[in-house]
Amino acid sequence: MQRRLDAVLTARNPKADGLLLFTGIPGIGKTHLAYHFVQQQKAARNVKALLVGAEELAYPEGMVLRIGRTMGAEDAFAKAGIGGKVSGARASVAGVVTAGVTVDPAKPTLGFTQMLGATATLRAWRNKALVLVIDEVQNTNESGAEQLRALHQGLHECPILTIAAGLQHSKSVLSERGISRASHHSLGLLSTDESVEAVYHGLANLGAAASESTAKTLADAAMRFPQHIHGHIEAARLVHDAQGEIDSPDAIAEALKIGAKSREEYYVGRMGAMGDAAKLYRLVEDMATRNANAVTLPTAESIVGADVVDAAIRHGVLSAQEDGVLSFGILSFRNYMIRRAAAYREISQAEAQGKTPTQFDQQRSINYDRRLHVVRSR
Repeated sequence: MQRRLDAVLTARNPKADGLLLFTGIPGIGKTHLAYHFVQQQKAARNVKALLVGAEELAYPEGMVLRIGRTMGAEDAFAKAGIGGKVSGARASVAGVVTAGVTVDPAKPTLGFTQMLGATATLRAWRNKALVLVIDEVQNTNESGAEQLRALHQGLHECPILTIAAGLQHSKSVLSERGISRASHHSLGLLSTDESVEAVYHGLANLGAAASESTAKTLADAAMRFPQHIHGHIEAARLVHDAQGEIDSPDAIAEALKIGAKSREEYYVGRMGAMGDAAKLYRLVEDMATRNANAVTLPTAESIVGADVVDAAIRHGVLSAQEDGVLSFGILSFRNYMIRRAAAYREISQAEAQGKTPTQFDQQRSINYDRRLHVVRSR
């Protein structure tokens, strides 16, 4: 994790980059990296941190109050008559905080800037800096983008560093909203050494120390993917708690079995989030025929359609590279899909004909994905 962070900070140009943007498929470690950065900054200097969802940006009064409270302005807000709940119009909140400055509702960015600037003048804020972490930034709507534009352009009165984390298409979403001045970092898989180190130290920190050999076995099964690494660490901890050790062949085998289950749960979640994931079967079969894990965007769209490809990218099922090549971000995800391609083909064909498949084994249905389970119960 520290190596990733060091690389990001080395590449960043504080004078040119308005915000730090971490993107990648779900489970790649975007929010974790942002949190690690916050903890590092808090340890090194007088820094406060606030984590918000992108949807919260749409409410400027609430954002100002949350930021103010994070910076220790709770007492000042109370004296100014602002309670624990965000209530009243934007103008009334700004008027209280800025001692008479009213806000034109037609200019929400100006209002947000005024409110935040006035909050920064409160004594509680002095000599402090704020790291604002915005999660799921791809969900930023136009109203929230007004506030984000003000933040990423910089406010002289407010020492704020904004970090955004989101899915692969977050950069294009922000560009469409007029936010392009960002230090963008697309996160990929960890290196082999980083994976082994993460498992080894992760288990040691949980009081379930393992040998380097065991750590490497678990790391290899996780295929360098942070979410799977976390799952295998947790699996090993459970086995260690039950058996008192984790280095014996039986203990390792049990941990790998539990870890495999956590991997499947991740894939089920990704397929369920996409909704139409069964339609990917033709693309998966094409990859299997070619023994490949990559396909160009035009080829993928010609096989399953642009809408299906777009949904797969947005929900982290497929990973998109800048050169227009698509792949499953994790090789085990591709293998998971290949094993289920025949079932997905039957689902898609049956639904296209308005029929309900009836020849699915119930247990296999549960293991495939939520949608297959739904189709089975019709």
